Amino acid sequence: MNSFDINRFGKALRWMISVNFRSLLMWTLGLTLGVAMGELMVRAMIQTTTPQETHTTGILGGFFVVYIIIGVVVGICNLFVELDKKPRRQAFLMLPATNLEKFLAATVFATVSGFVMMHLSFIVGDTLRVVFRALFYGDSWNSFVFTELIEHMKFDGIAAHHTLGYRMAGWALLVCGLTWVHSFYTLGGTLFRKYAFVVSSVVLVAGITAFVWFMRHHGGYMFHTYYVAGVMDESVGTMTYVLIAFCAVFSVVNYWASFRIFKGFELITNKWMNYDFYK
Repeated sequence: MNSFDINRFGKALRWMISVNFRSLLMWTLGLTLGVAMGELMVRAMIQTTTPQETHTTGILGGFFVVYIIIGVVVGICNLFVELDKKPRRQAFLMLPATNLEKFLAATVFATVSGFVMMHLSFIVGDTLRVVFRALFYGDSWNSFVFTELIEHMKFDGIAAHHTLGYRMAGWALLVCGLTWVHSFYTLGGTLFRKYAFVVSSVVLVAGITAFVWFMRHHGGYMFHTYYVAGVMDESVGTMTYVLIAFCAVFSVVNYWASFRIFKGFELITNKWMNYDFYK
């Protein structure tokens, strides 16, 4: 079993779904109710009139961008959280699949399930809020938040009014940046048994803070748009290309390190980590 086999990968993925389905369903239902109740509370606290409804919806849209992002990365960090008990861990390690197939199955499941769970809970919760307000308070049936959510998630660097080079740099930074974030949290979720999201996020925030400090005190910029004699001119800073290269290279490094840690999984590990650095 040295080569990758899609059938073995599928069986490992189905095992992950069967083991995690109940907890995933309960989390989705809980988050759905939380979204509906949260929106109702915000709407009740901000007694808006019709002209202000868009403003309130816009605020909620921005909040739920953060909500979905955090939910997805938490799901990635929890890719092995259901394997903390010895019998379940033993069953997973003994699946008739290669290490690569099992690792990819866990990673794909954690990523897709987190994405689906957060979007589904948001859309259904938002719909419940709209239906409730429309039936009992006569609000508009068109006051959905996910339209504003889509607007908030647009990246201006790839908008059509920019030049081709500007948009290509924006696309490259967006794709490489998201891939790096995914690989970073995958590494955290593979290495740590507890508080993977917290530890990974602290390191990420510290890194971003250091990067912003460097940019402020040593000059440089990412994307810059300015006007010369009424004509728009654009430029992409050197730091943008450095960051694209960094994200591309260290995405590969993070995935490689995650897989290497996974290959060292054992039935009994220490309380905090999945890998014994002293063996």
